[in-house]
Amino acid sequence: MNQLNDHINNQFFSIYGNTISQCPNYDSKINYLLESRKIFLFNQVLQQKIQFIKDQNTLLDLQLVHSKKKQRRKATEISKTYKCSQCEKSYGSEASLNLHCKLKHPIIESESKTQIEQSFQI
Repeated sequence: MNQLNDHINNQFFSIYGNTISQCPNYDSKINYLLESRKIFLFNQVLQQKIQFIKDQNTLLDLQLVHSKKKQRRKATEISKTYKCSQCEKSYGSEASLNLHCKLKHPIIESESKTQIEQSFQI
């Protein structure tokens, strides 16, 4: 393996020898091809670690989103204490009862006027 590297280095140096020797920081004792391979492999490992961390981060974000989601109560779990006076349906909140009354039992204009007048009478 070392002989192959030496052969490749010799070919490389014979082609680019003049150019390399003119570089100010060139050291003939250093195997630059081997160093570049080490750096390349090191970068590959770092990229894999970064991707792994990104994947873990995505999973954690998904877990946070799902844990914050509020679960609806089932109809059987709601205590229905508010009852409609006209049809005896029961509801879990006063707002639901009022909405039911507005939709199912609309007040006719003449009835609403008399109710308003009665509420202002002392």
